[in-house]
Parts: sequence; structure tokens; C-alpha cells
Amino acid sequence: MNYLMEDEDDFLSNDIVLSTAIHPSRASSPSHQRIGTGTIGTIFLMINATLGAGLLNFPEAFDKSGGLATAILAQLFFLLFITYTLVILASSSDVTNTTTLQNTFAGLCGSKSLFFCGLCIAVYSFGCCITFLIVIGDQFDRVFATYFGMDYCHTWYLSRPVVVSVASILFILPLSFFKRLDALNYASSIGCITILYVVWLIVYESFDHHKLPTKPMHIWPDRPTQVLEIVPIICFAYQSHMTAIPMYACMKNRQIGKFTLCAIVSSIICFFAYSTVGVFGYATFGIGKVPSDILQGYSDKSTTLTIAIIAIAIKNFTTYPIVLYCGRDSILSLFGKDVDCHFFIRFIITIVWFVLCLIIAVLVPDIAPVISFMGSLSAAFIFLFPGICLLQSTLKKDPQLYLNKDRFLIFIAVFIITLGAFVCGVIFVQALRDFEKAPVEPVQLITGYKSQFGASLCK
Repeated sequence: MNYLMEDEDDFLSNDIVLSTAIHPSRASSPSHQRIGTGTIGTIFLMINATLGAGLLNFPEAFDKSGGLATAILAQLFFLLFITYTLVILASSSDVTNTTTLQNTFAGLCGSKSLFFCGLCIAVYSFGCCITFLIVIGDQFDRVFATYFGMDYCHTWYLSRPVVVSVASILFILPLSFFKRLDALNYASSIGCITILYVVWLIVYESFDHHKLPTKPMHIWPDRPTQVLEIVPIICFAYQSHMTAIPMYACMKNRQIGKFTLCAIVSSIICFFAYSTVGVFGYATFGIGKVPSDILQGYSDKSTTLTIAIIAIAIKNFTTYPIVLYCGRDSILSLFGKDVDCHFFIRFIITIVWFVLCLIIAVLVPDIAPVISFMGSLSAAFIFLFPGICLLQSTLKKDPQLYLNKDRFLIFIAVFIITLGAFVCGVIFVQALRDFEKAPVEPVQLITGYKSQFGASLCK
């Protein structure tokens, strides 16, 4: 297991993250020439892993949080820590000379913590992969119902199980066997382009709807606690931390400065994408009328809207393999293996993972209550795990805390851990509250779909 500490001679003070890193002479020596992604490729990977289905929920989050200013300021506040914790994880992987989150955590907190961290990653990744397939099914259902009517699923080749299965086998499975994440950078660039189109469409629809009466919007909330409504969606939307260390490990020039630049640029791009969709989507529908999935609120049958719906499916095609990669690695680490193990082992784990996700996504198309509870794990990856890593790496470097810089780092680490515990609690309580609510009507196949086509969905 690759989580043992390097010799103390290999460490130096790193002013960028105020931590430690492998000496540059080793990283740049001829014997350590590397292949992998450049800065642009890493940025594409990070954006693709971050931007996802959460984009479609942001307009409703803007509405529920009490207004535009509240949502944007809350994003900026959390984004500072979200970006910094990405850098913390990369720096911690340098300290332990590891390439995965679970091995980095084990290297700092002891081998017994490997099982706990690996299990969290496996469970979260598995749930995300199921969600991706459900979202893909939702998008195809929307297109088929629009152009073929509500009886489309009585045609066997248009039914949800067949379409999701065929699309997943053709477009997801071939991308799921790669040994390194850098092999997915081209697919990630395609995913980023599709998201840009969706953002453009929502802006366009907002201006198109301006022909109708102006919709009212809140700027500030009526009560301070409303801001907590956007916390779960921020954590879900910006969570790419379990993929941060594998992405850093696949960089051609594995330098903390270059990764910091990638983290900052990708966070800024994601912030503008989410905020643009939130503002213009909110402006399109107004207070209390924003659908949970913004694309499901548009009633027109235009080609531009259909392309956007398909673009979301393509985006999930390119994100699924990244999440599967992390989940597969966590399972390998639980059994004492690593990514360099025999291809047959990786092949079997990938096939079993893919088949189980596909079966659950087809047979149980609504796992929203379970996914809501998994949101707490998302907050843990963003705040708790990086905070603990920063705390442990600082104590290992300076156990007596002689340096003021290290004392400050301990304070930052404790604050991040405390913030993470608070956010996890908020998300868990909200998920519990939603879970306990009695459904007022039968669960529909497609979220938000009934507003357009009525209640008689194809079962």
C-alpha cells in the first residue's frame, strides 16, 4: 500500500499551501519524466467532474435561498474553502507520496482509516453513478415524449430500460476501463462544451421569456435561515474532491503550483456557469415557480431545447467514468490492491459495478431519498477529509508547533473541520426532513415532467 511517509530530507516548506511537498529536484529529474495531462487538460477534467446535473437545480436553489444576492454570496463564501481544500488534498498526497484520497488519508491518519475512507468513496461513487444513469433516462424520456407522445414506451426500442442500457453500453462502458484519468481528458472537453451549450440555452430562454410579463425575484431573503437552503446544492454541485488527488497524480508536471492554478481557474469557471444558470433561470420563472430541473420547465418543442436535453445526457456519459474510476480504486484499496494490479481484476470490478448500477437505475428510477442522505458524504469530502489531512500533515511536520505558520494552519484546519461538521449536519437534517414528508402524489417517472404533460405518465 502506497501511503508510507517519505524521508524528511525530501520535504521542504511550501508557501503556496503552507504545507510540505516533494523536493522539486526529484520531480524534475530525468528519471522521473512523466506522461499525463497538461494544465488545460487538468482544467477540463476538473470542470467536467464538477459541473453536472447540479447545474439544473441551481435556479430553484436561488429561489429557495431567498434571492440572488444571498445565493451568490453564499457561493463565494463556500468557494474559497472548496478551492483551498482541493489544494490541501493535492499537497497532502505529496506528503504521503500517494495517488488516491483513501491512501493519502491512511498515510496521515493510520492504516486503519483506509477502510473507512475507501468505503465512503465507494458508497458515494456508486450512488453518483446510479444518479447519472437515472438522469440520462430522464433526458431521453423527455425527448421521446415530446416527439412520439406519451405512448412512446409501448414501443420496445424506445422504452427506458432498452434506451438507457444501449446508450450506457455504447458510450459509457468503453470509457470505464482506463487505468489513468488522463485518458479521459478529451472526453471531458466534450462534456465541458455540452454544458456551455446548456448555459447558453438557459440565457436565451430567459430573454425569449421577457416577451411575457416580468417575473418577480427576491434579492435578499425574508429570514436569515433561508440561506441554508442552498448549502446542500452547493456541496453537491462543487464536489470533485475525491477525484482531486487522482487528477493531480496524472498531471504531466506534478507541481502544487500548477494544480493550484487549475483549481482556481476551474472553480471560477464553474462559479460563473452555476451563477449564470441560477440568475437567468430564476428570472425566467420567478418566485416560487422555478422547477427542480430547469429544462423540464420549458414547454416548447424546439430543436435547440432538444439538443440541450441530449447535451445533459452526453455530459453524464463523460462524467460517469471519472466517478467509476475513483470508486473502483477505493474497492481495490480495500482488498490491498492498487491501480497497477492485473487488468482482469480491474475488468471484473468495472463490469460488476456497471451492471449493478444499470440494474438499479432501470428498476428503481427514484432513489432521491437515499441520494439526499448521501449529500452529507459530499460535504465530508469537501471539508472534513481535507481538514483532517491538513491537521495531521501539520502536526507531523511540527509536532510541538514551534512555528507561528503551523499554529495558524492548525487554526485553519480546525475551522474547516468545524465548518464541515456543521454543513454535514445541515444537509443530513434537511434530508431527514424531506424523507419524513409524506408524498402528496405518486412518484413520477420524470422529475418535474408532469407540469408539461399531465399526470398520466407512461408507467
